[in-house]
Amino acid sequence: MKNLNRSVRLTDHMTLIGFSLAAIYWVLDAILAFFTSYDNLFEQLLGVNLDEIWTRIVVLCLFAIFGSHAQYTINERKKAEAKLEQDAVTRERFQRLLSPDLAERVVSGELTVEKGGKDQVATVLFVDIRGFATISENNQASEVLGLLNEYYEVLVDVVFRHEGTVDKFIGDAMMVIWGAPVSHVDDPTRAVKSALGIRAALNDFNRASPDKGRPRIDVGIGINTGNLMAGYIGSSLTMSYSVIGDTVNTASRLCSAAQSGQILVSENTWNEVKEHFEATPLGEIKAKGKFQPVKAWAVEGDKYSVK
Repeated sequence: MKNLNRSVRLTDHMTLIGFSLAAIYWVLDAILAFFTSYDNLFEQLLGVNLDEIWTRIVVLCLFAIFGSHAQYTINERKKAEAKLEQDAVTRERFQRLLSPDLAERVVSGELTVEKGGKDQVATVLFVDIRGFATISENNQASEVLGLLNEYYEVLVDVVFRHEGTVDKFIGDAMMVIWGAPVSHVDDPTRAVKSALGIRAALNDFNRASPDKGRPRIDVGIGINTGNLMAGYIGSSLTMSYSVIGDTVNTASRLCSAAQSGQILVSENTWNEVKEHFEATPLGEIKAKGKFQPVKAWAVEGDKYSVK
């Protein structure tokens, strides 16, 4: 470590090193000239004769230019390495939230993610497993963890395909956002398409489960659109991007009210997507934790058969 630190300090002074090498060459050349001509050594060092020291001056300039150029190159390389490290940290952080292509656009600066709270409209999706307590009781904890990991691989792949932001995993539940930190003009449509994609992907997942010794997984999904506060939440030591507000709470309640395989959307969401999907109106449903009933629609499928 000491050698490494010494190396770093030396590379920070390449211009000075260039001048030092030039000075050493000057002294050595003067000494050699003294032994050759037997003139006064002091005069050889001072170089009173321009013709005799012209080569030294050229070498001095060359060493100075070399040192300056080397220092500039090293500084630029350090800046590039620092940027690569910062980009890697940024990429790793956002790849946990965003699809790979969106994360890359954030890293490149094409998309900006602002720190601090921001009041905006977004669509929130909750999905969780029905009967998860029974699955946990009938299987070893390690098996349940492995099942969840396989399950989330399926869900996240679908969500990222529709450029959603994975907000968090809550045990057997997952919360996803469209509209924050990256927004699209069709965020509610993307959310519903993602829900239909999740339902279809889990059907394939369950068909393969008996051969793999996995229990069947059924989920309920709730989606709501509205105003919320988006920003970084946490302490000074650790923070994460998330959203809060009644819009989020309503989406969570709709998810709780959804039966196995059901996709429930709120009135706000349905008004945004009704041109694209078929749904059954359920009227007002009593959502747990909500004083007022919530109008809900159960989405059946895409009018254009696009998952």
